[in-house]
Amino acid sequence: MSSLPDAAALMSDERYGPMIKQVSDQPVLYKLGLVKGAKVTVGDRPVRVFVVFGLGGSAMPGTMLASLASSLAGVPVTVSCGSHPPSWVSRDDLVALVSYSGRTQEVIRALDLMTKRGVKPLVITSGGRLLQYAEELNLNVVRLTPDMTPRMSVPEMFGALAAVYHRVSGCGELSPESISSTAERLATYWRRISPEVRPEENDAKRCAILTSLGTLSVFAWGHLHAAAVRLRNQLAENAKLPCVVHEVPENLHNTVEGLSAFKGLKHVALRSRNEPQDVSTQFSAIGALLDLEHTFTFSGSLVYELMSAVMWADACSLYAAALRNVDPREIPTIGKIRRAVEGE
Repeated sequence: MSSLPDAAALMSDERYGPMIKQVSDQPVLYKLGLVKGAKVTVGDRPVRVFVVFGLGGSAMPGTMLASLASSLAGVPVTVSCGSHPPSWVSRDDLVALVSYSGRTQEVIRALDLMTKRGVKPLVITSGGRLLQYAEELNLNVVRLTPDMTPRMSVPEMFGALAAVYHRVSGCGELSPESISSTAERLATYWRRISPEVRPEENDAKRCAILTSLGTLSVFAWGHLHAAAVRLRNQLAENAKLPCVVHEVPENLHNTVEGLSAFKGLKHVALRSRNEPQDVSTQFSAIGALLDLEHTFTFSGSLVYELMSAVMWADACSLYAAALRNVDPREIPTIGKIRRAVEGE
């Protein structure tokens, strides 16, 4: 296990510096996505469900939006990340197909299935066959910034989805103006978790150091559960580390019972200043029964808490990668699976 390099060493290392820069650029990426999403043509007909279909990092912006919409808006958002989109999707729904690369086989297949049902989906991608087919079909397309690490494009994808969703839901908290203002505040938050800040004062580094002591076991509620999932996924891809996520209250009724069988778990909690009293009581019970290593608290509106927690998770995963001296750009297992699928 290596020690965490200083800021200059991190930023000059081609394995970490460019991706850390992409984390610090999240305010700009959110705004860029909002601008692109605002240009999408949306019909006047009421929308029954906003369906986001994507896998991996391309599903995360939908997960973020769904977690916020469930508390803030009246039009439901559902995220589908299976081999096929839901059978119930129809022309009464608004469908967004998301694949950064444009090569995800499941998303390309979903485009074919949707068009055969008479559904004209929105396509969010940077290129590939998905973009080619969408343009041939004259569909609405949001073209993402090219040449990014795909999973780091989440803020831009979220911005585009949120701008479209606002137009069908009318939700003020998810308006482009509101999200843009929130994104600007992330620049201040970044100064708290940037490479220049020592671990004693840096929650992202503190969490990364915990990953060197055991497997993270993360408890989170509501919108912060989406951030916990992001942390799990980013630790896996960037730092090559496992992470266990528990949704409060759901997993307090089942999976929490099996935690004693696992040795070396480092339990942490993601807490929201907006959590209701019953959830606070549940977190108190968790703290009394388990050895919580740390509680990471996020404060602000639901949207700000989620966006700052995602930024924190991304930074934590890259610090953890640097601690382990592994290359976050390399995803050999995922690459082998993709090649096997695309070769079918």
